[in-house]
Amino acid sequence: MKDRIITGLISFLFVILLATLFYTQVIRFFYYSQMSKNNSIRIIPIDGPRGKILDRNGQVLVTSRLSFDAAIVYQELGDRERLFRAFRDTLGMTDKDIEKALAKSRKKPYAPVAIVEDIDKDKAVALEESSCDIPGLEIATRSKRDYILKNSGAHIFGYISEMTENELLDMKDYGYRSGDLIGRSGVEKYYDSYLRGVDGGTQIEVDNRGKEMRSLGVKEPSSGKDIYLTIDKSIQLACDKLLGEHKGAAIVMDPRTGEILALASHPAFDPNIFVKPDTSQERLELLRDKVGRPMSDRAISGLYPPGSVFKIVTAAAGLESNRISKNTQFTCNGSYKLGKATFDCWKKEGHGPQNIVGGLKYSCNVFFYSMGRIVGVDIIENYAKMFGFGKLTGIDLPDEVKGIAPGREWKRLYRKAVWYEGETINYAIGQGYLMVTPIQVLNMMAEVANNGTIVHPHIVKRIGDDFIPAQKSKRLDIREATLKIIKQGLFEVVNGEHGTGARAKSEGVVAAGKTGTAENPLGKTHAWFSGFAPFDDPKICVVVFLEHGGKGGLEPAGIAGGIFKEAKDRGYL
Repeated sequence: MKDRIITGLISFLFVILLATLFYTQVIRFFYYSQMSKNNSIRIIPIDGPRGKILDRNGQVLVTSRLSFDAAIVYQELGDRERLFRAFRDTLGMTDKDIEKALAKSRKKPYAPVAIVEDIDKDKAVALEESSCDIPGLEIATRSKRDYILKNSGAHIFGYISEMTENELLDMKDYGYRSGDLIGRSGVEKYYDSYLRGVDGGTQIEVDNRGKEMRSLGVKEPSSGKDIYLTIDKSIQLACDKLLGEHKGAAIVMDPRTGEILALASHPAFDPNIFVKPDTSQERLELLRDKVGRPMSDRAISGLYPPGSVFKIVTAAAGLESNRISKNTQFTCNGSYKLGKATFDCWKKEGHGPQNIVGGLKYSCNVFFYSMGRIVGVDIIENYAKMFGFGKLTGIDLPDEVKGIAPGREWKRLYRKAVWYEGETINYAIGQGYLMVTPIQVLNMMAEVANNGTIVHPHIVKRIGDDFIPAQKSKRLDIREATLKIIKQGLFEVVNGEHGTGARAKSEGVVAAGKTGTAENPLGKTHAWFSGFAPFDDPKICVVVFLEHGGKGGLEPAGIAGGIFKEAKDRGYL
């Protein structure tokens, strides 16, 4: 009986063994066959270079250069002492650093893992010669981004960096793989799908030790599309130079087309820092800097009170609503009383009797307090939004913010309070809850220069061979007569006796514009100038903003004058 039980058990186990062998070798044949094939074939990727970024005249601003990496295939490593000696002598690495590198390559033993990136060409050649005697050592080539202008134009171009694991999970269905670079800001981010190249690769057969046996085929990589900007390199460099050490922004636009000729934000940064492998500490310092905020694009993402440049909107609201006319006068004695409160003009002794042209020319606060109170918050809010405040301009750069064009309903929703009359007269001179970006101020000025035509600001002119079609223009619902009066005031700001923007004058250029000095609860006033030239046929529109920059009629107006000069020298005026 006992023997029968043992015999039955052995027979049962034998049947299970036969069934398992049948399942593995017959039913699962194709699965394990494919696995075997995959284990014997290795794909060595070849990077598809990103497209170049060029200015409007075809000058290369951002390109890709050839980079050399020392890589290790851990499974193939033979004589480690030779490897250590080569890395010590050629690259100056310590034994501890080399051990760390080997630990990194151990995680992917059958694939080349870059240990030292972007090494000098001569060192790469020396290591290549050594690799014949050091199995497992390879010199790989990759394309690296090269930002030719360094800090200049950094917020236009942006930067790229390697994808994180979480990003890779989200993007792998779109052809991204481990180690791929992706645009993080600027044009690199906004147009990443166009700039990104298509990777190629070499397919090789290896033996069971991972040694290459033969090449099976090559798929050539293809470059991403080149992008031609509306930017003029010379004007861009001039704007960055004129801004100097100031915190702020300067933008130059063709008001007829919306093409951005220059866009500078300071402090800036060198995008090459994010490409070089040995600058991790510099990267961290840039990203953590909450004081200078070099990574923030103040031109489109910085929110500030506009101060007196907003008086253009208030003037339009007063004239269009017929609350005032060109001849309406208010007398400025240096201050304005509302109940028990007193609101000062910047000129303590006052400007005397002023009409709208004089009010703009001298930037008289009392004139605009008086008009703002007559016009009322609802109409001012309506015209602020009509000129584009409180909404995005739609410029083709990432991370633009829309700002705040406040009103009764806004305050009720966000401040849980009612609107007061004192807030209206503050609103009239561009203070209070109103918050704007430099690109919005530039857009407002362009609409005045254009006699009411609204253009779409943009920074890319062409992708590859395809030109970006112009967006259909619209018009402000404002009479030409109103804009003519406002433009006359802006002419006087720059060209009239004692006009606040006299420093914006440039020889041979007749410009117009508006200064702004915005109160700032955190310290020194912010300073603005925005204007256009030539006065009779505007071809250039400018905004200059200096954070804690003092008075708009001083340095911002002077910087604008320098930009007008550069534009004239380059044939734009």
